[in-house]
Amino acid sequence: MRIAIAAIVALIILYFAVPMIAGGSMNVCQAVEKHNVSTAASNIAGGTSGPVYGVINGVGQSMATGQATSAQEANDHPNTPTAISCATSYWQSL
Repeated sequence: MRIAIAAIVALIILYFAVPMIAGGSMNVCQAVEKHNVSTAASNIAGGTSGPVYGVINGVGQSMATGQATSAQEANDHPNTPTAISCATSYWQSL
């Protein structure tokens, strides 16, 4: 029983920790926003390297505060805490 509870707790921690580690932020919504900026810059530039990607990603990352993603998730899922909605949005984007 304790192993099952420990496994569930570990999965919950990973559910939130992976987006934060990947996005480089302790705020889940900001991490998701940074991930989305990087993905958009990659789509525009045609890859994850080069000057076009660097400029677009750099400007977008500097403005990624997480507020836009928080507001969007709050509007899309009003009955769900935004941290859960943001983490779910990250996992759906993979």
